[in-house]
Amino acid sequence: MTWPLSQDYNEAIQSPAGNFADADLRSGEAVCNALGLPVPYSGNFADVYQVRCPDGGRWAVKCFTREAPGLRERYAEISKHLATVNLPFTVDFTYLEQGIRVAGRWYPALKMQWVEGLTLNQFVRHFVDKPPMIAALLQVWGRMAQYLRAAEVGHCDLQHGNVLLTAGAAVNSLALKLIDYDGMWVAALAGKKSGEFGHPCYQHPQRTKEATYNIDVDRFPLLLVATALRALKEKGQALWDKYDNGDNVLFKESDLLAPLRSHLFLDLLKTGDPVVRRTTEILVNALRGSLETVPLLEEVMPELASAAMPSGIIRRAPTPAPAVAARQTAIPAPPVAAPAAAAVSTAPDPWDFDAAALAASDAGKYSRNPGKRRRGVPVWAWVAAFGLLLFGMGASVAALMAIQSGLENAPAAPDLPSPGQPGGSHPPGLPPTSPAKTPHPG
Repeated sequence: MTWPLSQDYNEAIQSPAGNFADADLRSGEAVCNALGLPVPYSGNFADVYQVRCPDGGRWAVKCFTREAPGLRERYAEISKHLATVNLPFTVDFTYLEQGIRVAGRWYPALKMQWVEGLTLNQFVRHFVDKPPMIAALLQVWGRMAQYLRAAEVGHCDLQHGNVLLTAGAAVNSLALKLIDYDGMWVAALAGKKSGEFGHPCYQHPQRTKEATYNIDVDRFPLLLVATALRALKEKGQALWDKYDNGDNVLFKESDLLAPLRSHLFLDLLKTGDPVVRRTTEILVNALRGSLETVPLLEEVMPELASAAMPSGIIRRAPTPAPAVAARQTAIPAPPVAAPAAAAVSTAPDPWDFDAAALAASDAGKYSRNPGKRRRGVPVWAWVAAFGLLLFGMGASVAALMAIQSGLENAPAAPDLPSPGQPGGSHPPGLPPTSPAKTPHPG
């Protein structure tokens, strides 16, 4: 099958009444930029549009730009499983076999509730100098990790663009939503191939090499992000400014491929916070081994463990990972040159900490031009979309600043909303008086 290009979907979505079969989408209209053209958010193999309906409903419509084998069956199994576990941070969706008509031919599409909020890295960027906000986010992240494991769900692409933060249903709380379920793992999909490898700044290198697809895939990014948040809570703006490149949360792919040649790992190992040092050592050791040896987050940071589980989720005793020694990672001195007669390999060893090279280089110059992960969108569209994003982000930050004030002055810990709370069974948005316009990536 030949799939439509981004410009084909742009044209088709401008006539919703004639090109959508779904009743909600037929009555709506796509959100447009200042030039009156639809605003697509392009991902790995799909473009996502926001469609607003007269009844106030807002939907994310995912239109596929290349083949994704078994997509309908995959989404059917994921939907069936999520309906039984009732996680408070997942989003309702419907796979539409006749999703959108392009040039007289029907193509599948995914219809998902639109979620307003800040992506994980946007949230951290705006509140990195507010330790209570970062601490609140870390608590929510820890609870999410436990909920996923208890529900036997693996998201398999936990990264900043797939995590949205909004004002929670309870007072002085944060709500978290996960989006993009293309690579999600549930038990019914065991033994199948994913076709997704996740964002390289968050995934264990084994994931790409072996195309690993199981519930253990999330172990590493959960621990990685928690380590970054704990370090940012202690080090704040200076650490963020040094390692943020716009497409990560501190860590880069190069850090994960050679951690002992990484300025970031060196900085984290030298920090005064024993928790940061310990989790960093565990990360380094985890990168030496397999995904299955990565400890669960609650085993490494027991302070994040939560006794409460939302109704509908059965707490299961997790299968413990093989014991991993959190040894002190020594920073050796530059190696002494071997005698000329000795046969010495010239191949670099990624597990040798090249202290001399690190000391001689400029540790502060991290690239702020991340590799391209989007395609098919004209430059003018991105310029216009960026303008809309800046316009709406201020309102989103203002809403979250109210949470910040509450967290700094109230002892109550933030939590994920449970299905029994108002707004817990569907994605809570920001207050209607100050909607955010953060892109909803697909």
